[in-house]
Amino acid sequence: MTESFDYAALTRNDPNPVKRYLQARRLKDALDLLGHRHGRQFVDYGAGDGELVRHLKHRRPEAVTICFEPWSLLSHACRHNIEDLSATTLVETADDVPDGFADAIFCLEVFEHLPAEEIETALHHIARILKHDGVLIVGVPVETGPVARLKGWFRGLRRNDFDTDPDRIAQAARGDIRFERFRMDLGNGGGYYPHHLGFDYRDLLRAVDSRFVVRKRQSSPFGWLPPEVNSELNLLLTKRT
Repeated sequence: MTESFDYAALTRNDPNPVKRYLQARRLKDALDLLGHRHGRQFVDYGAGDGELVRHLKHRRPEAVTICFEPWSLLSHACRHNIEDLSATTLVETADDVPDGFADAIFCLEVFEHLPAEEIETALHHIARILKHDGVLIVGVPVETGPVARLKGWFRGLRRNDFDTDPDRIAQAARGDIRFERFRMDLGNGGGYYPHHLGFDYRDLLRAVDSRFVVRKRQSSPFGWLPPEVNSELNLLLTKRT
């Protein structure tokens, strides 16, 4: 029997209205970056419980979508959430997504949880799956600069954990994340960082540079301000030719 996991309670149904707003905004920003671009085949890479695909299908009912979610608890929630959607499938292994399938790939709230070697693996699969003229839409949290203090304060109101440590928060606020992150081993040789603190979006920009070109950066929720005073950074990328 599969263990149940209420992912929505930690995201869009969180008791805090600010967090609910930011979670909803995250999905909207990603879909707005897609805009009216051509194509009808989409992949959500690290789909969570599939909520993004529900919103995508509302905007584009004709879409053919694949949710890739390797974590069994989340994939169980995703299967339940998307079971009524047409032309939508769930896979738990990236190899099951065909080469060159996607006109657009979404990858939201994924890279901040991955060690460097796992990021390279993910980028390899994403480049393989994306069509030559397709787009990659990435959303990651901002965990450096002034916003790190605000996030640390907010988390400290809710719990006492790795990401509420004052010294680590102060380092991140200075733009310095040279501290060891708490890592979970997944048992298959892979690793996972459960906390956002310690992630630096600038490292991700360097990691994607060999395969992708950043076409647009968009801070959220205040797009006219730099990332370090926002909660999220969204990227629109294309493959290098």
